[in-house]
Amino acid sequence: ELLVKHRISHDSLEHSIREKWSEVVGVANATYSHPLAVQRNLLVVLVSHAVVRNELFMHKETIVEKLRQLPGCDHIRGLALRTN
Repeated sequence: ELLVKHRISHDSLEHSIREKWSEVVGVANATYSHPLAVQRNLLVVLVSHAVVRNELFMHKETIVEKLRQLPGCDHIRGLALRTN
């Protein structure tokens, strides 16, 4: 019961998103971006290139829809894009 409650021995939500990231945003965009964490129903994404940041920003509604289809991600409401 505790294992299920605290998701012990299960992949973290962020790990699951990272595994599917290239399918969600495309291989080219995934090369220059990295999902960091889910905070306050937002996925925080680290982006290393301004063009990719703009691309993700322009398609964030579609990206969020795809993310919400992943198991355990139905509470994600948006993206917070951070440039490194």
